[in-house]
Amino acid sequence: MNTASLAAHATRFQFTLPAGLLVALQRAFAPAVSGAATGVHGLDKGCTLWIARPLGRSVTCETGTLWLTFDNEADDVILEAGQSHRCAKAAKLSIHAMAAARVSVA
Repeated sequence: MNTASLAAHATRFQFTLPAGLLVALQRAFAPAVSGAATGVHGLDKGCTLWIARPLGRSVTCETGTLWLTFDNEADDVILEAGQSHRCAKAAKLSIHAMAAARVSVA
């Protein structure tokens, strides 16, 4: 039996991932936001927004709680609603929602 006839007779195999695993994989492999990303972003609890070039940008937590961490840096920042942080580092920044949040990046 050659490959073409095997493919024609093969049973189609389908499966679905559990919803929680699918969401976790989508979050883990979400594309990074470019350094030019500005504006307001809504984040569900557990979601992460990446800023490639944060130097000089201001991050404001409009609602919720955010955890800011820079690649290869020891100092993390926690922002509650109404607080802001001006980025003084060029390292890639992750903005993680510890609770559902709205974040403004300018």
